[in-house]
Amino acid sequence: MQQMSRSYDAVIFDMDGVIIDSKELVESFWIENMKKYGIEIPKGDELELRFHGRPARLTVNDLFADLPESTREEIIEECARFDASVEKFKMIPGVEPFMKKCADSGIRLGLVTSALPEKVDRMLAGLSYPSPFDVRITADLVQNGKPDPECYLTAAQGLDVDPGRMIVFEDSISGVKAASEAGATVIGINEEHLSGPLLDAGAMLVIPNFSDAKLIHGELKVTIYPGSGHRENSFEVKKPG
Repeated sequence: MQQMSRSYDAVIFDMDGVIIDSKELVESFWIENMKKYGIEIPKGDELELRFHGRPARLTVNDLFADLPESTREEIIEECARFDASVEKFKMIPGVEPFMKKCADSGIRLGLVTSALPEKVDRMLAGLSYPSPFDVRITADLVQNGKPDPECYLTAAQGLDVDPGRMIVFEDSISGVKAASEAGATVIGINEEHLSGPLLDAGAMLVIPNFSDAKLIHGELKVTIYPGSGHRENSFEVKKPG
C-alpha cells in the first residue's frame, strides 16, 4: 500500500462511479449483451475488473473476443447509443459540493475518464456550476486506456504537476492500477465489501462516497470506513503559485 506524501498539488477525479453513479447501468448493459451471445458472465472481482474502468473498445474486445470483428463493432456502437440514451445522471453523494469547494479554493482539478467527450459534456451540463476542471482527459486523447497509466501521466503533464503529487479518486480496479502505476496517491470510491480489491490494486484507502470528504483550510480530510475504526486521513493540497 502507498505511503502518504506530505503534500499534493492537484486532485483528479474519474467520472463513472466517482462523479456519476452509473455502476448498475454499466453492469446491466454488459450482462444483457453477454446473455444475448451466450457468453459466461464473470463474478466477483473478475466482474469488477472486466466491466468497469476501461474504454468501451477494450471491454468489448475482452468480453466478446470470440465474436467476429463486425459484431464487436456493433456492440461498441450500441454502447455509445446506450450512453447517449441516459438523459440525467445520478450523482455520487457529496461529490458536487466537494468538487465546487476544491475549485473555489483554487486547487488544480483534473478529470480522467474512459468515457468519450460527449458523455463528459452531458455530465458537466448537469452541474449547478461551471466545469471545475483545469484538465479533461477522455478516451479519445490517449492510445492506451486504463489500466495503463498513460491517461494519468497525460493529466499530470496538462496540469504541470508531478504525478506523485496528485490525489486521484477512482472506483475501479483498472482505474486504481492506472493511477497507482502513474505514481499518484489513490483514494478508492466503492462499497465497503468491495474495498479489498481496490486496496490490493494500490488504493491507500477506500470510502463509499464524498459525504465524509471535506476540504478545510486547503487540507483535504477523508474519513475511511467506520468498520476500520473511524480513522481520519488528512492530505494537504497546495494551491498553484
